[in-house]
Order: sequence, then structure tokens, then C-alpha cells
Amino acid sequence: MAPSVASEADMAQALAVVRPNLVKDRMEAGQIAHSLGLRICLSTEMALLAQRAGYHAVLMNLEHSATGLETASAICTACLNVGITPMVVVPTNSPEWISRTLDSGAQAVIVPHVSTVESAKACVNAAKYPPIGTRSMTMLNAITQYSTGIHFKAISKVSNDTTIIMPMIETKEGLENVEAIAAVEGIDCLLVGCGDLCVDLDIPGEYDSPIFLAAVAKVAAAVDAANAASGQKRFIGLGGLETRPDRMEDLTRRYPCIRYLMAGRDIVHMFNGMKAQCKTFAEINDKIQQ
Repeated sequence: MAPSVASEADMAQALAVVRPNLVKDRMEAGQIAHSLGLRICLSTEMALLAQRAGYHAVLMNLEHSATGLETASAICTACLNVGITPMVVVPTNSPEWISRTLDSGAQAVIVPHVSTVESAKACVNAAKYPPIGTRSMTMLNAITQYSTGIHFKAISKVSNDTTIIMPMIETKEGLENVEAIAAVEGIDCLLVGCGDLCVDLDIPGEYDSPIFLAAVAKVAAAVDAANAASGQKRFIGLGGLETRPDRMEDLTRRYPCIRYLMAGRDIVHMFNGMKAQCKTFAEINDKIQQ
């Protein structure tokens, strides 16, 4: 019996229902994509606020916060409805977390502490449908707009193309193995965890250090080599450099494959705004006392 093949009509049907991924589209167009991190402002209203402010994505970090999957799912759906990319950092590299997070509406999953080829392959298996990975299929989710009856191979192909799996390079071991990790089929982007990587390299916070710059260069060379060998476009993201826009600009100029940037968290923006307003009122108070 011949294997089932998706027709052009099947592909068109899948393309019509699967939500586009703004971050991936921007990276593939050579544009920078940036995200707002949510830690304390967990209302679904944040999706529209982020979109109106100009962010391309909302990022929820389930590794370093008490945010639960139900909350993340609601915000993911809100992001899809306003056309920005919902992104989630999962707590650990396990299929239970990765596939459930994607089923809950995330379009990009960041996986911490990926330091070996085996762990990179585990990310892909959990995130991508066959033939690339082994993720179990469900169409009843926000990504596919709860559609049913679409050809399995069509929905698998379109979903795989619009899903970003992003292992983190944040250890010396991961840096040593980055060429092999970048070459794993199905990897879409490598996220350099700048803070943790510098700690592991014994240069905490030293983003001007030649050691850190050499590490980023090594990751970029690995991604470029993997792209040349496979024809697939892989990218690099940077996390932890929000306070160094000069360094982010420098690295994105040097390396065209760096096209995703974390752009800070709600708690920092709120605190800075609160400090600025309190300073204004303190100044008013001082003036009227004169």
C-alpha cells in the first residue's frame, strides 16, 4: 500500500489555519525579533499591550518563576489572537514539558542547559512531528485554531515549519559541543544564555571579555556551518544582554545569524517606571518647599 501524500489542497488548508510565527518570519527576513519577558504581569491583556508597544513576542519563563502552564497557555492564546509570538522557557528538557507547552499554544520553546547532541535531539523529538521528530499529534489547540479533519502530513509539515525549538547554550560543555548541536536536524535557533555562560566560563558579567566574544563567535560559526551543510536556516538568539544594547548591536552587526534578542522583563520595566515617577514627585515636593 502506497504511503499517504498530502495534496496541494491539503497543504493550502493547513496553511490557512496554522497561525504564522512572527519571530520566525522576521528572522528569516533578516530582521531582528525581540520579546517582552513576563514574570509578574500575567494578565492576558499583556499580549495586546506588548503588541501595541511594538514587541514581536511575549516570553514566559517557567524555569525561573512560579508561572504555571495554565497561565502560560492563556497568555499564549492571547498572543496568537493579536499576531505576536508566544514563547516559553520550559523548566527542563523533557517531552512532557516541551510537547505540552506547544500543545498549550506556544510557538517557540526555549530549552535550558542543552549541552550534548543527545539532549539537542531530545528537544527536536519532543517539539517536531514526524518525520523530523516524534511529537504526538493533536489538532485541537490554538495554533491550528482548533481545526480537525486536515491531512496529518500537511498539518505536520506546516506546524513543524512554524514551530521554533531553541536549545540554550549556557555551559562550557555546550560550547564545546556546539558544532554538533547546531547540526542536529530540526534545530531552529540556538539561544546563548549570556549570563550563565559567562558564569560557567568564570567571567561573570564580563560581556566585553575576549573570552565571551570568542564564545559567541564559536556559536555563530557553528550555526553558519550547519546552515551551509544542510540548506536549512538556523539562527542565534541572545538572552541576558538587555542592559547592553551596545553589545547587542555589535553582535548582530558582526553575525547576521543573530536575529532574536530578549528585551527585558516586566518587573524591570515596572520598577524603572516607578522609580522615575517617584523621582518626579520628589522633585515637585522639593520645589514647593522652597
